[in-house]
Amino acid sequence: MKTARFIVEITVIGIVVVFLMVLIAPSAPAAATGPKTYKMIGKISAIDLKFNTVVIDVPLTEKKIFTVAGPLAKDVTLKKGNKKNVTLKDFKVGDKVVVEWEPTPEGHLIKRLVSK
Repeated sequence: MKTARFIVEITVIGIVVVFLMVLIAPSAPAAATGPKTYKMIGKISAIDLKFNTVVIDVPLTEKKIFTVAGPLAKDVTLKKGNKKNVTLKDFKVGDKVVVEWEPTPEGHLIKRLVSK
C-alpha cells in the first residue's frame, strides 16, 4: 500500500515538474525562423547604380501606392525575360517587376527582382 502511494506521488511530482519546465522554458527566438519575405508586383520608379538600390511603386488601390525602396541583397536573384545572369543595369525605370523583399531596421532589402 505504501509502495503504491509512493509511486503515485512520484508520478504526480514528475508531471508537475515537466509542466513547470514547459512553462518556464524559453521559447525559440523569432530570428531563428528568419525575417518574413514579402512578394509584390509593381513598376520601377528609380534605380541608383552607384548605391545598388531600386525603388518600386506597388499599387495597393486605385489611389494608394506602396513604395518598396532599398539596396539589393548580396544574394539577390535578378531575372529579366529569359536571362538569368543580369545586373541592375539591365533594368529600366518603368519596367513592371515582381519584387521580393524583407524588412530590416534600416528599411527594405531587395531579395529578388524579376521582369518579363
